[in-house]
Amino acid sequence: MFEVFVLVPRRKPAVVHFLAYLFLGLAIVFFLMTCYSFVYMTLSFIFAVIWYFLQFRQYREFEYSFFDGEFRFARSVNKSRRKRLKIISIDEVLQIAPSGDQSVARYENDATVKKIDYTSRRKGAPCYDLAYKGENGLNLIRFEPDEPYLDAVCIKYGQKVIRRKPEPANQPE
Repeated sequence: MFEVFVLVPRRKPAVVHFLAYLFLGLAIVFFLMTCYSFVYMTLSFIFAVIWYFLQFRQYREFEYSFFDGEFRFARSVNKSRRKRLKIISIDEVLQIAPSGDQSVARYENDATVKKIDYTSRRKGAPCYDLAYKGENGLNLIRFEPDEPYLDAVCIKYGQKVIRRKPEPANQPE
């Protein structure tokens, strides 16, 4: 059996982009005002440092892997620090289905189910829901596997996976 990996970069929220450009603008304005006082130079430096961290040090990506009946989820920050988030055995998995599918709708609508989001937050990205029974009850993980990942899961455990139906290609008339 081989291990299958999927790396999904997480999109920054719009607020972070707005704040980054706001602090860049403030840094430039206060830098231009340094001829009046040294305090403006200090403020300019502080705003530039905040802009740097908002713009360049907020890169996050999720890693999904499947190996020998285990789903492993991890988060990587700035391509340097990796944190293991979850390891789920296939025995704990109840269902894997596209988000919004009838088979996982009861978990999505249940307020007692803990919902975890490991997606990129891009519009139109094909998301799947993994419902599993953990030590704290039912949980639902939303993630974005690719086709080779789903194929690897379906080799041995196809009964637990519902695949997204392919969209018909537009035929020229």
